[in-house]
Amino acid sequence: MSDPPGLKVLFLTSSYPRGHDDSASVFLRYLAEELAGRGYDVHILAPADGDGETAIEGKVTVHRFKYFPSRLQALAYGSGVMPNLRRSPWLWLQVPFFVLTMALTLWRTIKRERIDLVHAHWVLPQGMVAVLAKSLCRIPVVTTVHGADAFSLRGKIARALKEFVIARSDAWTANTPASARAIASTISAPQARIVPMGVDVEMFASGDSTHFRTQLPEHEYLLLFVGRLVEKKGCQTLLDALSLLRPELLRQTTLWIVGDGAQKRLLEQSARKLGIERRIRFWGALDNRRLPDFYAAADLFVAPSIVDPSGDTEGQGIVLLEAFAGGVCVLASYTGGIDAVVTDGVTGVLVEPNQPRQLAREIERLLDDPALRARLARNAFAEVAEKYAWKKIAGQFDSLYSSLVRHRTDEAL
Repeated sequence: MSDPPGLKVLFLTSSYPRGHDDSASVFLRYLAEELAGRGYDVHILAPADGDGETAIEGKVTVHRFKYFPSRLQALAYGSGVMPNLRRSPWLWLQVPFFVLTMALTLWRTIKRERIDLVHAHWVLPQGMVAVLAKSLCRIPVVTTVHGADAFSLRGKIARALKEFVIARSDAWTANTPASARAIASTISAPQARIVPMGVDVEMFASGDSTHFRTQLPEHEYLLLFVGRLVEKKGCQTLLDALSLLRPELLRQTTLWIVGDGAQKRLLEQSARKLGIERRIRFWGALDNRRLPDFYAAADLFVAPSIVDPSGDTEGQGIVLLEAFAGGVCVLASYTGGIDAVVTDGVTGVLVEPNQPRQLAREIERLLDDPALRARLARNAFAEVAEKYAWKKIAGQFDSLYSSLVRHRTDEAL
């Protein structure tokens, strides 16, 4: 049986870009647009950051649901749901409204748009809402684990809910083996399909270093960090490491931090205490389309992720793929799913997390050895072009969706 034309797929997510200059879960937009280019009718259901609305964004229909009075909605976006809850515990009051509104809007959207398959991104609460809707609407559900849902939320109730979701999903995928193991180690679960998120290789390879390099002294080294400023990203470890560089190297090294989040003020204070504030520039959150020039200008990209007190850590690290495509050498920490992306000594260098002295030594070694940086960057670009282009990733989801819909159709005959 051939696949139905214009298969309607709905992404259920707690985060989706609110405009072209927003990087919130931007990888979902790339995946959605690639699937739409393959003939899928892709719908997104995500929380609003104001009033709820439905709009066509590119090739994708985005439905946004309002779950609380507009000026008080603060659960999603920003630093992310779990960091927002840890920073502002009163937001737990919004959780029931968030989940209930998501469930009702999902049911209505499935019925109105005649959705063929729901793809829930993150196990909780999206996966739970999706499998409950499945029991009413009788459509297949794919649940994808991205990392935070695997490594944190380890209490007894959370484990029971995860097991409920995974057992009732028609298929579940994880972005790395580490994310899959983090789920399977705490619950009884069928084997996951490993399907990573991808990157727009062509866009990130198109960066121009000229503009940014002219802002720096001729022989200045540029370190780059890109990511949300939350604890698990390990930016404090990077500041500590920067302060430990040998003085003559520190004097000719600049660190640019691109991103925003709950820890920004603390990091700015820490930079002043360490006496390195003149070596650092905080750029804030930027449009994803501006990032290629940053990667092109950098001498070294550093992703010093750690395990935060809740157990959360990096599930995959999309910024690593961006850096690979941008042609810059990568130095990252050995935690979560990072080692599935970076092969130590081949496509980058890995260090132990939360070890600023080791991180400082590797920064010094890599900055002192341009030939090594160039070799690692070449290997990394070949890797990302072969394995992580969106065309390849979307093809894997295309095959999965088609098989599930065919199976459901065959059962109905």
